[in-house]
Amino acid sequence: MKLLVDKIPVEVVETDSAQLSEVIERISKELQTRNRVISEIYVNGRMMGGWDDPSIEKRTVADCEDLRLISEEPRKLAHKVLYDIAGYMNHIQEALVETSSKIQSRNEQEGMRLLENVTTTWAELYKGLQNAVTVTGLDFHEIMVDNRSFLEINEEMHKYLDEISDLVQEQRFLELSDILEYEIAPRIPLIREGIYKLIKELEKKPH
Repeated sequence: MKLLVDKIPVEVVETDSAQLSEVIERISKELQTRNRVISEIYVNGRMMGGWDDPSIEKRTVADCEDLRLISEEPRKLAHKVLYDIAGYMNHIQEALVETSSKIQSRNEQEGMRLLENVTTTWAELYKGLQNAVTVTGLDFHEIMVDNRSFLEINEEMHKYLDEISDLVQEQRFLELSDILEYEIAPRIPLIREGIYKLIKELEKKPH
C-alpha cells in the first residue's frame, strides 16, 4: 500500500492483515506530537467521511492500494469548520420550515423524509461544532447571544429536538409541525450568531 501524509511518502509498518484504521490512528498520534490533526482521508483516490466511515472500518492494509492523509493545525481546522457550520445554518432553517409545510399539507411521508435528513445533518454539524470547541478550548457558556449564554440556547434547542422524537413516535404531526416552524427554526439564527461569536473569540486567542 502506498501511504502519503501531506504529499510526503511514509513507510507502512503494519502488516497486510492490519485494519486500515490502525494505520490512520498511528499517523494521527505522530501528527499530534507536531500539533497537527488529520483533516482529510483519501482511500484509493476517494475522500472518506472520517474515521467512522464504513469503508474504512471494513478495509485492511491489503485491501487498499493508496492511502492519502492531509493534516492541519487544530486551530486552523477548527476555524474552517466553524465557518462551514455557520454557513450551513440557513439551509437547516429553510429545511425545517419546508418540513413543517409538508406536514401541514398532509404530506406526512415526505415531511418525515425531510425531517430525517435535516436531523441527521444537524447531528453531524453539531458533532463538528463540539469537536472544534474542544480542540480550541472555547466555552459555550462564555458566549452571549440575545442576552443569554450560548450554552443555554444549545440546551434549549436539544430539548426541542428530543421532543421531536416523541412526537414522531406518537404521530402527533400537528404539534410536530408547530415546534419545527415556531420553536426550532427561529432559534437557528441564534445558533449561527453564537458560532460567529465563537469564531471571533478564536481569532482573539493567542497562537
